Amino acid sequence: MQIIFHIDLNAFFASAEVIQNPKLKGKPLVVAHDSRRSIVSTASYEARAYGIHSAMPLYLAKQKCQDLMIVEPHFELYHQLSDDFFKTIEIYTKQIEIASIDECYADMSTYVLNKNIQPYALAKEIQDKVYQMLKLRCSIGVSYNKFLAKMASDMKKTMGITIITMQNYKSLLWPLPIDDMYGVGKKTTPKLKQIGIYTIGDLTKYENYEKIKPIFGKNAIIYYQRANGKDFSKMHVEKEDPKSIGHSITFENDSHDEAYLCSMFYKLSQKVSLRAKEKHLVSRHISITLKYDLIHNKSKQMIIDDYTNDMDIIYATAISLFESCYQGEDLRLIGISLNDVIDIKNLKIQMSINDQSLFQENPTDKLIHDLNSEGFSVMRASELLKK
Repeated sequence: MQIIFHIDLNAFFASAEVIQNPKLKGKPLVVAHDSRRSIVSTASYEARAYGIHSAMPLYLAKQKCQDLMIVEPHFELYHQLSDDFFKTIEIYTKQIEIASIDECYADMSTYVLNKNIQPYALAKEIQDKVYQMLKLRCSIGVSYNKFLAKMASDMKKTMGITIITMQNYKSLLWPLPIDDMYGVGKKTTPKLKQIGIYTIGDLTKYENYEKIKPIFGKNAIIYYQRANGKDFSKMHVEKEDPKSIGHSITFENDSHDEAYLCSMFYKLSQKVSLRAKEKHLVSRHISITLKYDLIHNKSKQMIIDDYTNDMDIIYATAISLFESCYQGEDLRLIGISLNDVIDIKNLKIQMSINDQSLFQENPTDKLIHDLNSEGFSVMRASELLKK
């Protein structure tokens, strides 16, 4: 039987800001741009005591707490801490599925078997290690499938550990309100309540299965099975694909802020370019992915004239693709990929003298590449002006 952990960093953005500025510790704070139209990205637990939560309009959060501290987001810090978090989990297993910037699924079956350790003890060890190394708190859900592990991690915050088994899932899961079920959104909840489904337990009843089909469509069987403790979804472990190099980011809150989305495409372009250069790979085939929710997504691609691994070209192409297909929708995830990559040594083209720049970085580009590969975030001043 699988032993799946769902590990979720608690109030991640807010916690990261406290690490950077310890004077914020214990204060009601939110991470957000301080403007009338902004929404809360993350609220500290002190702010949550006032009824403030993520995705709440900032003006409303200010009304709820007069002493609220508003901290501008520092995304470079979050991404660095996120990378360090996943590397810490990799100490125990390489079977990791990154669900978002602050959470992941981890298959601990082999580790538990080889080390002869109880899952609760392992979860406690991971919590302590993440806090010791990164000063970040996390909640961990443990179960025999991904859905139940996700549900378990939400049951105790902060630094909680919950184990859902075949013996206790009914008592832990079924009394919960239907809007607490992972995957059931705000638009779906009222429709379910209209047909008498108020708890997850109500969803398990066979007589309700026909009623939920018009609401969930072809996914009705998935929600019905999950409510009954069954989830057949596989772990999506990122594997090195020699034919493509890509990076994606899942947002903590869905976003339609085009300036923010473009800044995230810029960071993804940097990462894709860095990996391609480290592996001496180039491509003419650049694609982007836009994901709207758990089911719906869109991809668009372009074949450019010359093979490249240059960050500027990757970014410019990605933005061109984005502008050609984006219509203002809320996005859950964005990604960039170089497809059909080839080793730069095997590139068979007739090059002019000017084309040699593809193979030989100038000293400035090489210095920037070397610094970024060491964990710094360096760019040309001209690129800073573009941003």
